Amino acid sequence: MVRKSLLLSLCCLSLSAALAQQSAKLSPLTQIYLHRMEQSRGQLPPQYAYRFPGSGQVYVGAMVKTTAALDPEALTALGAHIGTKAGSIWTLQLPATKVKEIAAVPGIAYLQLDEPVYPSLAAAREQTGVDSVHEGLAGLPQAYHGDNVVVGVIDAGFDYRHPSLFDTTGTIYRVDKVWEQVSAGTPPAGYTYGSELSNPADMWADGHDLIGSHGAHVAGIAAGGGYGSSAGKAFRGMAPAASLVLVGIKPPPSDWTTTGMGSIIDGMNYVYTHAAAQGRPAVVNLSWGCSIGPHDGLSLFSQACDALTGPGKLFVCSAGNNGSTRLHVNKTFTATDTAVHSFPGFDPALGEKKTWVDIWGDSSKTFCVQLSLYSGTTRTDSTGWICLDDQLHNLFMTGGSADTLYASLVTSTSEFNGKPRVFIDLHSKVADDVLISIRGTAGTVHMWSGYVKDTRGYYADFSRKNLTWAVNGNTNSTIGDMASTRSAIAVAAYNSTVTYTNVSGGVQDYSMAVNYKGRAPFSSKGPTADGRIKPDIAAPGLVLGSAVSSYDTSYFSTAPGYGSVVHLWTDPNNNKEYAYAMMMGTSMSSPSAAGIVALMLQAAPALTPQQTLDALAATALQDSYTGTIAPGGNNNWGHGKIHAPGAIAAALTATGITTPSAAAPMFRVYPNPAAETFYISFQASAAGSAQLRLSDVQGRTIYAADHTAVNGSNTWNIPVQRLSKGVYLITLTTATGAQMQRVVVQ
Repeated sequence: MVRKSLLLSLCCLSLSAALAQQSAKLSPLTQIYLHRMEQSRGQLPPQYAYRFPGSGQVYVGAMVKTTAALDPEALTALGAHIGTKAGSIWTLQLPATKVKEIAAVPGIAYLQLDEPVYPSLAAAREQTGVDSVHEGLAGLPQAYHGDNVVVGVIDAGFDYRHPSLFDTTGTIYRVDKVWEQVSAGTPPAGYTYGSELSNPADMWADGHDLIGSHGAHVAGIAAGGGYGSSAGKAFRGMAPAASLVLVGIKPPPSDWTTTGMGSIIDGMNYVYTHAAAQGRPAVVNLSWGCSIGPHDGLSLFSQACDALTGPGKLFVCSAGNNGSTRLHVNKTFTATDTAVHSFPGFDPALGEKKTWVDIWGDSSKTFCVQLSLYSGTTRTDSTGWICLDDQLHNLFMTGGSADTLYASLVTSTSEFNGKPRVFIDLHSKVADDVLISIRGTAGTVHMWSGYVKDTRGYYADFSRKNLTWAVNGNTNSTIGDMASTRSAIAVAAYNSTVTYTNVSGGVQDYSMAVNYKGRAPFSSKGPTADGRIKPDIAAPGLVLGSAVSSYDTSYFSTAPGYGSVVHLWTDPNNNKEYAYAMMMGTSMSSPSAAGIVALMLQAAPALTPQQTLDALAATALQDSYTGTIAPGGNNNWGHGKIHAPGAIAAALTATGITTPSAAAPMFRVYPNPAAETFYISFQASAAGSAQLRLSDVQGRTIYAADHTAVNGSNTWNIPVQRLSKGVYLITLTTATGAQMQRVVVQ
């Protein structure tokens, strides 16, 4: 410890000595730059505005305040390029390795390296390759923006009139449907609760669902149009041409504790049903989760999700934000090692000492549970051992101050997945610590803690306190139960932006706490309880700029949240001010990935969940932060960082969809889109049979015909005037193989 402190002191002295030799005053980020250059022995620090003019030299942008003593030739002699001279303020391009020398040039009063501005989704789009996808670059056959794809966002805190929900020009409103599950009104067909809004006028009159901004922010990341943001692009989402369906939720506690999440399943089905009626593929994003559940892909939610998803019906969810919370305890019992003990924590942010503890064992095995109160190392009260008896046990214990701990235990010898379970609802009004003890003679138990109230989760560590025979919790298997679903694309978070400037000019800098482009420390980790790798992929999640609700007072200028507002825009249509602000979490990385999946669905509308997972895995990026990832992935990063161009190309290959730029032979479809008839033409190298097939995005055959091809030019037609509008697939099969193209009926 002494050596480390001495080393830090020497580093600081070294930097101070260097700065003392310089005549210029340096901006804070310039000082950090020089310090990091010194520490890394010349390796360029990330997160600065570098220029690569092609000469082999790397430059960094800067602004300087000059005095009359400055000789421009002293700058050019060091390789600097002088740009604009605005009075005493000059812009410069400095050789990145000579900043220290240039800072010492007489006549420079203040030196400020350009502070990279990432007040937007621009960094996330760039790092995932979405900017290239939007331009049709990176070897792709065309540009993709999410056209003819439905993005469903199941969340809370929407603003239905926010400019992000319009197209890039602000002229077309892109929300097809809204289902407010917590509102009274006319529910959607087939449901008995909530209120459905089906036209923009009703949505705008209603304004919002629950007060908040989580849903607005998530929707903007996945499919925001960028209207009302800087240059129309700063806050453009991943799939800015997709249609949106917004489902406002507020699940009751019973949904979480039973793992059924019926309201969310209803929301998923609502989105998929709407998309199918439109003849379009859909991806649903859920940026919610909880630690309660078996984490084995067999919860009620997981089983329902696996049944709902399929070709053209995909589901993306956040991995969870508990990667730094020790909310998991696991133990494998043997004949000689028969017990595990740990103290659950209570999240102080809740304001009261409540939590849930969920304990799951192995099929055909059994275990027993005991609760105790401890004051320091002294046990003050305890229950007896409660074994699996398929009963509800309402218990209370008295602490040292005569206050009470209330506990409800539900035991099950075999839950819906065939595993034994004990669920504990704790409400402590005592100062004593609560100990949970589990005993068994065989099998493995997993124990998770967590609590959900309204729209927020509360989590705390398991710990050993002062008992040497108890155990601390761990951060393994902290991924949410819903993210453990087999068909789900579970998304971890990495740091795509670590500093930003708000609308007041204040700088928020996370660079001293996290690594730029490194894994976000809060991102939850696998494995699942049955040993599968989760999450599946990582996407930008710290920090992203997107829409916030104009009804959410926490982002008003008088509120603390205003410090994260990075752009304000007044809509001339209603003279109302709308904000874009920064948030972080796997809640943000999930819609980043969902928007990219929407681009994949535009390219390959019949993608299955497994094809999507395979495409994302095969094309994920690895770098110095992910390290080398084995083919099966790992429980921190999944398969690596999501890469949109590669994933789209892999999706095209996996589904057999070809385009005019693909390898010959190729058939041509025209017009596309069409309202009445598609014409198919191709060159055959020899006479023979050929089959035409038109299918919808779920793979169902709509039209099929056999033809005899002649050697040379062939032209056939498919009538579609009686078909519903939407996306379809045409497959041509000849003796040389089969090819498929995506077409649109309008």
